[in-house]
Amino acid sequence: MTYLGTTEGSTAHKDIIRAYNRVKALDAYKMTVNDPWCAAFIVAIFAMCGFENLIPCYASCQQMITGFLRIDRYYSNSEFSPKPGDIVFYNWDGDAKSDHVGIVNNVNSGSLTVIEGNKSDRVGIRYISFNSSYIMGFARPDYEDSGKSGNSDSHTDWFLSLGKYDSCTVKTLPLLKEGDKGVYVKILQLFLNVYGKAGLSIDGDFGNATKGTAKRWQKTANPEQDGE
Repeated sequence: MTYLGTTEGSTAHKDIIRAYNRVKALDAYKMTVNDPWCAAFIVAIFAMCGFENLIPCYASCQQMITGFLRIDRYYSNSEFSPKPGDIVFYNWDGDAKSDHVGIVNNVNSGSLTVIEGNKSDRVGIRYISFNSSYIMGFARPDYEDSGKSGNSDSHTDWFLSLGKYDSCTVKTLPLLKEGDKGVYVKILQLFLNVYGKAGLSIDGDFGNATKGTAKRWQKTANPEQDGE
């Protein structure tokens, strides 16, 4: 994950807060860099992947749980077998209200690897037993009903399908223009889909649609509007 290791107050932390604030949050709360940000981190990451419609977008863990309960996607620890991509809610002080949240990254022999924002003021990894008394419950976003599952234009499918050569050579980003093809064009199309809500096919072909979308994004970001 790009943000792993991000420390509070850093440029990357500010990017996370901005990503949260770009989402039309259900509680309309505008986050600042001084606020607790574990729930905002979850919202920001889902938004960056284009999946913010799959979760209740709150800056509060407990409000997020309430939102998942409304759509019947929240599960107590005793009735659930977690998978990567699930959201785990913690309760440290036993008051029956969640005060921390993370994303399950791996499940191995009853142990969970969880990525969390605001873990000791940074994006960090927690290793915890599935049966830990600190785990309050889980939520499973409806990935299967996202409109992206099984779609070759999904934000994640092309990442997973990269060959060894492409995955090893994505180190620098060249200037791209109409007529270019390849993995770098896919990265551009993904960027435009996430930040420009473009809906482009991630096909690696820099055609008229990609050029037009690039120019529209350039207009909002104020660089030269040349479509390159």
